[in-house]
Amino acid sequence: MRIRTSPLAVAVLLAALISVPSPASAAATPAVVAAPSSPSVGEVTTLTASGLGGLESATFGIGDTSAGAFSGDGAETGATTAVVPVSQGSAVVEFTPTRSGDIVIAVGTGESDLAEVTISVSAPTAEPAPSTTSPPPAPAAATPATDDSAQAEPDSEAEAGRFAFVLIPLIAAAIVVVGGIIVISRGRRRRRGD
Repeated sequence: MRIRTSPLAVAVLLAALISVPSPASAAATPAVVAAPSSPSVGEVTTLTASGLGGLESATFGIGDTSAGAFSGDGAETGATTAVVPVSQGSAVVEFTPTRSGDIVIAVGTGESDLAEVTISVSAPTAEPAPSTTSPPPAPAAATPATDDSAQAEPDSEAEAGRFAFVLIPLIAAAIVVVGGIIVISRGRRRRRGD
């Protein structure tokens, strides 16, 4: 018995394979996160850029050169721009603000900006001198333990991989069913002489 491949089945198979998103094609959108996002003047904040894909290096910069300076791997001390290496789509640099107010920090390729973050810098606060006449404050009531079982946000690349892992077998099963229906219906037609 010779089985002919139906052009329809081949077209469905090719369309299904082309439409399946691969984890590499489901690239995340570039983003920058500051921790802490509201530092005081002189307090170091860590900037993490993610979703940078295949870039080898990322350029961090600020528009107001008197607003602060970068430090860390790839940054010159006191520089208002920093070119840092990208590892697995992420880059990290430290920033120390020198003035209060909102400061916009951008990350990009050196030629174009990919993402930016605004940090709100507060003025430094003077700590009061310790008093020797007053008793030390009473310890605060114990705070309830935090729930460490809370789930973190899922990684977009992992989600895309899971999606493809489930979608590919479903599409393959659909193609097998459609192909089987076509083969069976053609076999019945030939037996009847249609």
